[in-house]
Order: sequence, then structure tokens, then C-alpha cells
Amino acid sequence: MSANVMTEFDYKARDAAGRMSRGRLRAASKREAAKRLSEGGLFVVRLRPARMTWRLESKPDRRFPVLLCRRLAVMLSAGVTIGEALRVLSEQETKGTGGQVLKGLYRSVSDGERLSEAMGQWPQVFAPRIMALVDAGERSGSLDILLERLADSLESDYAAREKLLTLMMYPCVLAAAVVMAAGFLLMFVFPVFVSMFQALSIELPLPTRFLLGAYDFLGDYGLLLLIALVASAVCVMWLYRRKDAFRVRVDRGLIRFPVWGKLILAAERTSLSDTLSVLLSSGLVIDQALSIVQGVTENAFLRQGLRRAHSEVQKGYPLSQALRRSELFAPMHLELLATGEAAGELETMLAKIASYCRLDMDTRAERIRVLLPPVALLILGSVVGFIIFSTVLPLLDSMTAFM
Repeated sequence: MSANVMTEFDYKARDAAGRMSRGRLRAASKREAAKRLSEGGLFVVRLRPARMTWRLESKPDRRFPVLLCRRLAVMLSAGVTIGEALRVLSEQETKGTGGQVLKGLYRSVSDGERLSEAMGQWPQVFAPRIMALVDAGERSGSLDILLERLADSLESDYAAREKLLTLMMYPCVLAAAVVMAAGFLLMFVFPVFVSMFQALSIELPLPTRFLLGAYDFLGDYGLLLLIALVASAVCVMWLYRRKDAFRVRVDRGLIRFPVWGKLILAAERTSLSDTLSVLLSSGLVIDQALSIVQGVTENAFLRQGLRRAHSEVQKGYPLSQALRRSELFAPMHLELLATGEAAGELETMLAKIASYCRLDMDTRAERIRVLLPPVALLILGSVVGFIIFSTVLPLLDSMTAFM
């Protein structure tokens, strides 16, 4: 059975005043995407699966929702109305996508819409959990408090993802350095010795024969190999975006990958536990919170587990039992959840689990950060050393034979 994962949709819609807007949002189906746009006060003109494009699009800073929630919380706690706060912020930030969003929010709120409804017109900027918490804060009259908690949660999530991306960039840079160093030696240094090797009357050692074979292969098929690699990358990207089952398998492999998988899983656990805690403490029931939190993770395999847990919770199972079939939480976390459910302090226990997972993530990230430099030097030195050794070894053998 194909897993039901989130898909990106491009939309073109009009608001009640007739203003046209375009954007992109993620939803489980086209019907759900249309429903979300309708709930945000938009009339759909065109809605279709997002096309893969290579052009650069203007997107808001990932920290924009964090900063907006923080500033609004401060201004609302000081007694400023939401309309006045948005007016001041829109006047301060007039450029870029952030300025457009603030102006749009101010216009919508001035027309009588609630802030959560206005945010619904910008689904590419504000995640479902943001709109749900803002809606809960407006209904309970504690919008400033919930915005402050939401800002803390979003900031923690942002910091975790940035740390993870930074650590994952290191292997990419290392791979590029190894390829560039090996390519430079094979293209500009090794060819100088090729004719010399051919003139030698001795049998070339195995490392040198291997290097010569690699040199000849790249010379004959290097361009075809490059084209095949690019085509494979494009094919994988297309399958990942369009085929649900393929995306689930890839994302499952990511969290099971040695070393990095544990770090990715710790980051996901931190984000989801923290978000669930904030949603429950805002007054939402567990059924509603699980429905919203599915949009927090971008890992299709974990989202599949959350969707299954949501279905079992709707049938009456407790959260700790519903999550046992997924790989989202470790057995120790599930025991803590069961204890929190028994004591009626589930949101408090989720916050503690988030703190523990954040500590685990920081510990793993620091360990990787310390070990990566020597491992990188070892790999780079081994590749370069092998090429130099394979180049010099025949010369040493010929000198030994001559003597």
C-alpha cells in the first residue's frame, strides 16, 4: 500500500477583496490543499502538483516566523493591539518577502480577520502548528503567552535544524575536496609519468596498474559517467518528490544510517516532543495535536508513523501505546509517556522528553564535530597518498633494478 505522504502544490487564488495570490503549500492530497486554502479565505483559481524547477525563488527567511512571534508577544504583553503591532512591524520591514507578508497580515487584520485566519493566506510561510496555536491563543485570550511559547519552540527547532545542516555539510565539503584533489593529480600530475611508465621495461606494480586503468577509464568514459551521475540524481529527486513509497523508503534509510541517522532522529524527536507539549498546553486535545504535528516533520517515514498513531488514538488507545509501532520514540520515552498519561501530566512529560532528546542531540553533534576533522584528514591524506605512492613506486622499482 502506498504511504500517504505530504505533497507540494502550486496554487493561484483570490481573496474576498479580489486580490490575486500565488504560492506553494504542502498537503496530503489535492482535496486537503483546497480545503486549507478555503479555510484561509481564499478562492482557488488553479491548484496542481508543484513542478520541479531550477529557477531561484524568493522565499522568506526561515527565522521570519520566530522573529514575528517574538516581536508580537512583546508588543501584545505591553498592551499594544494586534492591528497596531502589525502596522508598526510592516512599516519597519518594507523590503523582501517578509515585508510583503507583514503588509498582507496587516491588511487582513484591518479588514476584521483574526490573526490565525490572516496567517492562513500565507501557508508557505506559516506552518499549520503556528496557525493552530495562534487560533488557540485568540480563543483563550492569552495570545501573548502562547506566542512567546511558540517562539521558544520555533527557535529551538530552528537551532536544531541549523546545527544538523551544518554537520551534514562537512561530509559534502570533504567529498568535494577528495574529488578535486584526486582529479587534479590524475589530470595534471599523473599524465606526466604515463609515457615514462610505458617506456619502462619492468612490470608495473598493482597500485600503478590500478591507477592507469582508472586514468584510461576516465579518459574514455568520463563524460558518459558524469552524464549518468547527473541523470541518476535528477531521477532520484523526481522519484523522491513524486513517488510516496520511494520517499518513505529513503527517509527510513536516513534515520537508520550509521552515526548520522541517530542525530537526525534525535533532532526529529526534539522537535515533535516540544511541539506536542506546546499544543497540548494550549488546550488542544491529543487528537487535534497529533493531526497538526504531522506537518512538523519532513521525514515521510516518521510522518507515516504519526498518522498511524493518530488513527489508533482516535480508536481510543493511549498515546504511549499508539506510538509503539513507530520508530519515533525509544522504549524509555514510551515509558515516560505512559507515566505522564497515568499522572495526567502528558504535556509536562513531553517537555521533559524534548529536553532529554535535545541533550542527546547536542552530545552526538559535539562528538561528530570533534571526530570529523581527523577523519577528514585521514581520508584526504589516504587518497592523495595512494596516488603519489602509485606514481613513485615504479620509479623506485626501476632504480632498484638498474642498481
